[in-house]
Amino acid sequence: MNIVRRLATSLPALALACSAVVAPAAHAAAPQPSFGIEVGNALLCLNQLNSKYFYDYFTEAFGPPYKTEGGAYWFKATNLNLWGMQATDFLVNDSSSQADFIGAYFKTTPVKLTDAISAALGIRFTAEDNSAYPMRQSQAGSKIVYNNTDAKMYCAKSKFLVPSPQQP
Repeated sequence: MNIVRRLATSLPALALACSAVVAPAAHAAAPQPSFGIEVGNALLCLNQLNSKYFYDYFTEAFGPPYKTEGGAYWFKATNLNLWGMQATDFLVNDSSSQADFIGAYFKTTPVKLTDAISAALGIRFTAEDNSAYPMRQSQAGSKIVYNNTDAKMYCAKSKFLVPSPQQP
């Protein structure tokens, strides 16, 4: 079964699974009930990326960004879980970035994060090589990499249109 057909048949389950795995902190600004669906799908590259939308979304959920660095606005999350894994920070690109992206840092290893996503949603990530710290990528293009011993997950798409080859 091809990936499009598998995604089409599993999206209702995906939405339910994503919504069930977000646990916001009681003392922090509460993310919207659909946080796991909105942000989870974007991190998995299953949703359109719109930096203004996610900037506003994160600002509503967490307050203003605590820093701007590396072409991104950074938002601090406290006691928030996606797929049963603790997320510590969320990022969205700023206007200086050449890509639209959304990212998250997790207090777990990339292996445990990919296992949790696979168990919750059936989405698998493939290691790009046999190194000690390989990048892992899903078929949709989502990436999970090491950040020291923790995991960073992101989806990035170029802001620039790629011209199609010229037809003779």
